[in-house]
Amino acid sequence: MPDWFVQQDRSPPKCVLCQHEYDRGKLTKHHLVPKCRGGTETVLLCRPCHKTVHATFTEKELERDYDTVEALLQAEELQGWIRWIRKRKPGKRIRVR
Repeated sequence: MPDWFVQQDRSPPKCVLCQHEYDRGKLTKHHLVPKCRGGTETVLLCRPCHKTVHATFTEKELERDYDTVEALLQAEELQGWIRWIRKRKPGKRIRVR
């Protein structure tokens, strides 16, 4: 069977923090190491999670301490947010300060 015939996973992409499914257009690319610091690897985050990550950490902290998905998921500063956002309905308008 040709490679192009193999069924691809067609499930909607998920935000790596809250695990909510979204249409691809509703997710943003987060550079694990900030782009201004030479980062190229990205992951998909919903807008509220992306804003929260950048409101919580400086670019230097992101580069030094939170340059992997695992590090972000284990960040003590994000634990309350992750627990809270995972209980919310996907797509609900959330204000981030």
